[in-house]
Amino acid sequence: MRAVPTCGLSDGRQRLRLRIALGSLAVCLLLSCAAQPSSDSPNSTAHGRIKLNVCTSSTSSTQVVALYALDKGIFAKYGLDVSLTSTDSGSRAVAALISGGAQLCQISGPAVVHAVVAGADVVIVGTVVNTYVYSLMVPADIRSPADLKGKTVAVSTPGTASESAMRLALRSVGLEPHRDVAILAIGGQGERMAAMEAGYVAGTLLSFPEITLARQKGFHVLLDLSAMDLSDLHSGTVTSRAFIESNRTTVLNFVKAVAEAVFLIKKDKEGAVATLSKLLQLDIQKEAAALGETYEVLLKRKLVDIPYPSLAAIEAVLAEIAHENPSAGRFRPEEVADLSVVRELEDSGFFRDLLGRQ
Repeated sequence: MRAVPTCGLSDGRQRLRLRIALGSLAVCLLLSCAAQPSSDSPNSTAHGRIKLNVCTSSTSSTQVVALYALDKGIFAKYGLDVSLTSTDSGSRAVAALISGGAQLCQISGPAVVHAVVAGADVVIVGTVVNTYVYSLMVPADIRSPADLKGKTVAVSTPGTASESAMRLALRSVGLEPHRDVAILAIGGQGERMAAMEAGYVAGTLLSFPEITLARQKGFHVLLDLSAMDLSDLHSGTVTSRAFIESNRTTVLNFVKAVAEAVFLIKKDKEGAVATLSKLLQLDIQKEAAALGETYEVLLKRKLVDIPYPSLAAIEAVLAEIAHENPSAGRFRPEEVADLSVVRELEDSGFFRDLLGRQ
């Protein structure tokens, strides 16, 4: 693996690049990238389809779109033979792209923005969810934001969507991260909820269906970020500019498949809930209430029809990063997102024709 230079970088930037470098090794082993095609040269299968390694940054409910597209043959319809692998964080998903273990990923935006600021060739070309979907969940004894002072809340890993959203949530209720409330990196939503159940932390950010499951266990919502009507980079399609340049048609077809999966999910509750149950490993009958609420509240309302990445959300993340790494202030949102892929599909009439199939 090529060494990642750190000379002249701030401590925060050095730590980020070190995380990316170490993550690249771990994800490369996970995806067996040594035996896979390079990121610049996807292979064709015996059926004439383009073979792609695709990763997701979590097993959260918003990642159901890629699995639905795979299970329903939508990727195959657009000439793609997709191998789908889940990582446990946005930083590891970014590492998969950098290492060549994956050619495209579904990733939360903050990890991508951090990587671009650190000099990585990654770019957001589409989005699945562009608003906040988290709620700050707390135990019954936390009745107001003041009750969180001096306590600890949990996020997944540094530089990810959950950390960025947690900082926003705390500041929205008048609390300063790390000064008033400690932030502890624990892992995915399941691990964070377990830590809250055990009393190790006094709150965490959850999305559906974990919100429903947490309510069933006596926890309650202190702040609903989804009600704040703010742009977010919760989940998007990410690749490299080099891959777009060499494989633009493949990228266009991938975005087409994801958009069609979104369109069908909104019409196919039974199939979407079945895929969601499979993804989250929830019993489709025992957890029918949680799965049903996830479909109605999250999938039907939050999945976007025309997947333009939000430049406003990218700008907000850059501003947040600039507090610790001033060099982030020199970046423009257009350096993080390439809108030309979605624009080309829109100009071709693809979305008009797709959405016209009501």
